[in-house]
Amino acid sequence: MPLRDVLVVIENTENVAPRIAAAAALVAGDTDARIVGLYATGYPLSTSYGDLAGWTQLVDAYMTAQRNEGTTAEAAFRQELATRHRGGDWLYREDDATLATTALAAQYDIVVMGQPDPEASTGDLVGLQPEQVVLGCGRPVLVVPYAGNFVEIGKRVLVAWNATREAARALHDAMPLLERAEGVTVIEVDPPGSIAGVVRLTAEDVAAGLSARGIAATAETETAGDISVDDLLLSRAADRGVDLLVMGGYGHSRLREFVMGGVSRGIFQHMTVPVLMSH
Repeated sequence: MPLRDVLVVIENTENVAPRIAAAAALVAGDTDARIVGLYATGYPLSTSYGDLAGWTQLVDAYMTAQRNEGTTAEAAFRQELATRHRGGDWLYREDDATLATTALAAQYDIVVMGQPDPEASTGDLVGLQPEQVVLGCGRPVLVVPYAGNFVEIGKRVLVAWNATREAARALHDAMPLLERAEGVTVIEVDPPGSIAGVVRLTAEDVAAGLSARGIAATAETETAGDISVDDLLLSRAADRGVDLLVMGGYGHSRLREFVMGGVSRGIFQHMTVPVLMSH
């Protein structure tokens, strides 16, 4: 099934153009596809510390600024859609951005959002948390790196495969893009050895299945050695000029990822190409 309805999360006016560019790349050639922008104001995080009047003023000032930014972003969004001759709509919510995105995502084929600035502090504001959206929304999420402009997505694809439920979900969620890709590489890192009586799909199996569907796919098996799996994936993506990484998200618990580190967490922190992630 093609991607027809795309939800694009907009945090400010500056990221309207690059977010729509990424969304348009996903539905390239489909003039009937809709791109819907979502702007959620969020709330200040600080407590009043007994100064209720000061806290009320802070909230009022914050919400006024967010409403003004939302109005400006909407105008930029609609202008960008008109320039691209794209259909779509605008959603405005005075709500937590993560919760609003997670709830609304159920109505869309895919969600597009940006990687938070790795160098920025959230300060007194609750920022959008893409990892929580991936975990909670039940839809594929395309996360676009904080730096860069990505106008072509899905021509050269790297699929990270580890035979988990999450990897299988991501593979099939990405199928509309894989079917039109010029080349797909299915990569497996440090696969376990074969065990008698245990059936396990390998990267070669997946690549063969994609090839049977007419997709130009090859398989690779890598050994991580002294580097992390996420660094290896991003390194191979750079080596091959990949414009999309497809992977399952958070096969381990979110707590384990936070305490011990993990591939999903590493990718969120250091991504250099757009990542389609499913949980």
